[in-house]
Amino acid sequence: MFIMKSQYYIALLLLFFSLFNVDLMGQRSLEYVVKKTTQANRIRRVGVELDAHFHYNHVMRSEGSHVEDWDCILVPRIKKMQVQSLRVMVLPQWYEPQNDNTDAQIADIGAFRFDAPEMQSLYPLLDLAQQMDIPVTIVPWGATPKSFLSSKEGWIVQPENYDEYAENISTLLKYLIKERKYICIDEVTPGNEPDGWGINPNEYVSICKALHSRLKKDKLLSNVRLNLIDNTDRGGRFDFIEECVNGLAGIADLVNSHTYIFGYETPTIDIMRWEKTNCAIAAKIGLRHCVGEFGSNQTVGATRQKDIDFYRRGVLIVRNAISFLAAGAYNISYWQLFDQYYSRYDAYPQMQQLGMWKSVKADYVSEPYYDRISSDYEVRPQYYAYSLLTRFIRPGAQVYRMDVDGDLGFTNALCVRNKDKSYVYIVANQEGEDLKVTLRNERKSMRGRYEKYIYQEGCLPQGDAMIAPEQGEFRVNGQISETIPANSVVLYRFP
Repeated sequence: MFIMKSQYYIALLLLFFSLFNVDLMGQRSLEYVVKKTTQANRIRRVGVELDAHFHYNHVMRSEGSHVEDWDCILVPRIKKMQVQSLRVMVLPQWYEPQNDNTDAQIADIGAFRFDAPEMQSLYPLLDLAQQMDIPVTIVPWGATPKSFLSSKEGWIVQPENYDEYAENISTLLKYLIKERKYICIDEVTPGNEPDGWGINPNEYVSICKALHSRLKKDKLLSNVRLNLIDNTDRGGRFDFIEECVNGLAGIADLVNSHTYIFGYETPTIDIMRWEKTNCAIAAKIGLRHCVGEFGSNQTVGATRQKDIDFYRRGVLIVRNAISFLAAGAYNISYWQLFDQYYSRYDAYPQMQQLGMWKSVKADYVSEPYYDRISSDYEVRPQYYAYSLLTRFIRPGAQVYRMDVDGDLGFTNALCVRNKDKSYVYIVANQEGEDLKVTLRNERKSMRGRYEKYIYQEGCLPQGDAMIAPEQGEFRVNGQISETIPANSVVLYRFP
């Protein structure tokens, strides 16, 4: 009887371990698998927002930034990160402060101010993109309030004269592409988060159609693609993108959305479900969906997120990113590359502080953490984490979701096949405990030597150096089985 009871309890215990993915040592375990039937998602690029304010607005307003910092500090970091795409804002009033003439069909080039100081801040950014072969998405933010484009009040508002707005954008693109030869510009988005303007979908579609018509007239459709909609996440609703998409068939080349609703408490399955829904909506008219902006949900207005300096944010940003890609995203772009002022007249609370690194130390003198800032342009932990993606998920890669038996919880894994035939596996563990992980690929045998990179608290590089591969010889014959530390990112690369 004693033996029978013992066997019964042992069976129950083994059933518990099996159901809850816990090994006999009490450690949770997951097996991620690329199945033979898993279809690849060919992606475009992993990018960032970089808005053209540094050379004029930021240097004028900052407490110690200098123009030469661009070449000495900022450009080398962009090269270290191997940034793959840039989303860049422009404001219509920079180059057309007054209406060029009363005929929206004929542009008076002499009335445009392409030598304005704001434009002089844009050109070094485009020069860099051209040099590094980085595609650029130009985003005219919206209409200037109380102007020939709109009678509305606010900061950036809905354009009311669609033809004038289309002329403004097309004339800018024609000048940048045809006159200045910036072939790095390959997309345009006519307005940032238009659902925030209070515009209805039909009005937005009309704006896009007017722009498409003008680009066709100016013979620019072969130079730029229209990346449209650009809506907010709307708290998880899809009404704006759903109502816009049908009207954009034959007009849009891509569609994108922004999101700031996912945080440390968000299960991975919810992140993936959001992007899968967006991708399904875009697919109704045969298009791919991009994540045009993302960050965490710890937002404080438009310029701050409470977790910006925390180590754990790096794990969250990677978990979000690989979840978007696994769910079908074509392109992702993090907001934003570094902290800067967007106007030389801004007060400190208006300074954008969502970057991979800070501005000069003196800009933060009012902060309680000021004395802990070690240097000008100090990098934040997420700089190291996101750089693992920009460095090792290369343009045009095929990515594969990795299926798992059981609950993903706050983890995820992604398989990447780059064009050079290298394979990369990324695991993000946002659980509060170590996780025993097995990685298998039924499509491609995991054999031979590999490199291992770890984003782990207390083990990050000094300064702005990149995370280096772990020392030692790493080989595998069939699958990788390892313990992934709590709150970490581990990347495996098979050359």
